[in-house]
Amino acid sequence: MRGRLLLFLLLAVAAASPASAGKSGFSESLTPHFQLFHQSAFGATGLPLELERIHNRLRLDLAMFVPWMAKERVKILLYANRNAFLSGECRPPSWSNGIAFIEERLVCTFEQPPKRKLLHVLSHELTHLFFESYWAEEHRKPPAWLNEGLSMLEETDPADIENSDWYQAMPNLVAGSVIQMPDFVNLSPTQNMGGKESVALWYVQAYSVVYFLYRRHSRQQFFNFCAQMRQGKEFPKALWLVYRYPSMDRFESAWKNWLKLPETQKHFRPQAPSASAEAPDASGRPRLKSSSFPDFGYRSILPQDR
Repeated sequence: MRGRLLLFLLLAVAAASPASAGKSGFSESLTPHFQLFHQSAFGATGLPLELERIHNRLRLDLAMFVPWMAKERVKILLYANRNAFLSGECRPPSWSNGIAFIEERLVCTFEQPPKRKLLHVLSHELTHLFFESYWAEEHRKPPAWLNEGLSMLEETDPADIENSDWYQAMPNLVAGSVIQMPDFVNLSPTQNMGGKESVALWYVQAYSVVYFLYRRHSRQQFFNFCAQMRQGKEFPKALWLVYRYPSMDRFESAWKNWLKLPETQKHFRPQAPSASAEAPDASGRPRLKSSSFPDFGYRSILPQDR
């Protein structure tokens, strides 16, 4: 959560901090980098090891933003189910699968099958925690597209990233219209976008743009770009200083050209028709599957179910 709502939630968590969670039905497990509080007696089976694997992976990409992540523990509050999560101390919004608190260095979520989904949620929220703490050092917040795009990118191990739902949603960007870059970088899907399909498009585009900036360029460039943005540089200025794109139009063209490259598209799986798929529009392009906001974080938004 962001802004005033984040402050409210932090106060709510402070009133019942994880330090006292064990007294109210939570057990504690310690790892080198996590303090895990789990409500279910068997819910944490194997999870401490998985958390350390996630941490090792995230550290490769994010340690340059948050050097403290190598030595300091993050708290994880794992509820037994969604109802317990929604009514618990973290006070999440009703659509949330997880929530991160920067000052508390705390992530709250709940057990949910399959386990892969829980690991994606944890990776996503931990990325928010680490990345936003970098911006908070300068009393700033990252742009929504950059914050969400990076968190989606880090849900998946790089060795398997082309199989992720987000990567496999990118054919919609190739086949359909994209949000023009000057509009895209100033939009927030929770504040000034109403249509389900437009919000879905924004999330896929955020993932894709961050993928292009980070995976198709160097880590150092991405860090320098974020540093320029954190200093208050506007997006076009930061693009020029770090990536040498002279305009947003030139950057958008380069990104679109990358989407159309055979080396990019060779990882796209064939999209077979499905009874639940929406009908193509007049141009024959498949539409993004309609999906309510609770589905966006960790469920498929491909044109059809798989």
